[in-house]
Amino acid sequence: MNRIQKNFLYIICVWLILGSAVNAETLTYRNTLNQAIDKSFDLKISKLDIGISKAELKTARADLYPMLYTQVNTEYNNGLGNTSNISYVGSTVVSSYTQYRNLASVGLQYNLFDFGAINKKVLMAKTDVEQKKVMVDLQLKDLKLKILDLYTKTLQYNDEIKTKTEILKVYEEMFKAKERLFQAGTSDKVSVMDEAVKIARTQDDIHSSKLELKNALNDLSTYTLQKYNDKDIEVLDFEELNIESNIKPVNSFEPLKATVAEENLDLSFDPYNSLESKYYNFEIEKKKAELEMYKRQRFPAFKFYTNYLMYGQDPTQYAQSFSSFKQASVSFGISGSFAFFDGFKNRASKEKAALEIQKLTLEKEKKLTELKTEYEKTFASYQSFTEDLIIKKNLLRTVTEKLNALDRMSQSGLIERDKLLVAKADLLNQEYDLQKNIVDISSKLKQIQIMTGKDT
Repeated sequence: MNRIQKNFLYIICVWLILGSAVNAETLTYRNTLNQAIDKSFDLKISKLDIGISKAELKTARADLYPMLYTQVNTEYNNGLGNTSNISYVGSTVVSSYTQYRNLASVGLQYNLFDFGAINKKVLMAKTDVEQKKVMVDLQLKDLKLKILDLYTKTLQYNDEIKTKTEILKVYEEMFKAKERLFQAGTSDKVSVMDEAVKIARTQDDIHSSKLELKNALNDLSTYTLQKYNDKDIEVLDFEELNIESNIKPVNSFEPLKATVAEENLDLSFDPYNSLESKYYNFEIEKKKAELEMYKRQRFPAFKFYTNYLMYGQDPTQYAQSFSSFKQASVSFGISGSFAFFDGFKNRASKEKAALEIQKLTLEKEKKLTELKTEYEKTFASYQSFTEDLIIKKNLLRTVTEKLNALDRMSQSGLIERDKLLVAKADLLNQEYDLQKNIVDISSKLKQIQIMTGKDT
């Protein structure tokens, strides 16, 4: 192979290595959350519901304005030889005239006074708009909690695969060392089999973690509508989140320096100031306005009306009927209506609205109790993880000191290498447990912030 071919082959290898590095997908929490928000069908539907409620508000407000209308009639009436000119049957007027007739009218109608029934309808529509806005925030909150949970699982499974892979390398080295000792006659077969069992268990753990990682990525994909390659993906830690939550560091991973500073964190939670409480408050307010509307519908309603009419007729010619169209008439007045008996329909509606208010009040208390319980459980988990962090740090420090001592002894030939490998595997496990603990703390803090509405 000449020099040019060697250089070309070298360039191809470098290009393949860089290409594989570039193609490796990097997953971050903020990008994943933003993608899920942008693609969320529920959020888009809820935002459309706001527009629908605003249109319904305009419909309700329309009754506060006067209604203008116009009407045009043109007809031919044949009396069929009847002698009487005009007859009345109930509210129907029967004309015996044989003629062409035309009519044009302009009218106005205005709800003069109805004891505030229409205003209550408008109030219900306004409240519904505000309630729909809260619903968007509730949908966003639920989405954030789902993405946080899935991303936490994805991150931990990905870290577990990396750690177990490193531990597997140590176990394989230990297996080879025990196998050489067995072949030399200085070790028994059981020791070799013990190392083989560790390798098999670790391989099974890696396989299970890969399957769980694939499932978590598939679940994330349903929200972000992105396709993820579980075999070539890098899942970054909550780096920005840790800075906000005063957890430091994780990505740079100096595990013995990892600390949690709580002095500037506000983790208080009042369920009565939550989005769920606001949502039920609006629903109860709507029902109270509905109940008042039913009550006011029992009072008389008064309307003002006026009509201006122009008409013309001719007994023989249709065109001539327009020549007398100068005749005009105007009328105006006030009409009142009052239902003395409606079959107890209004009474039943009031009873239903009153019971629905009681039901909503109980549902609100139930929901807020559930929220408070859920928050207390989450906060207790956060405190438990925080306390566990201290224990894990102390244990990791001990394992690290032991590993350093064994390393020095191994270099001096005082101990065999297999003891050093055992300590190294133990250290990897402890580092993974500590990192997993820090991820749990970050996740629980973020969950608390989302629940309390204090996330950014």
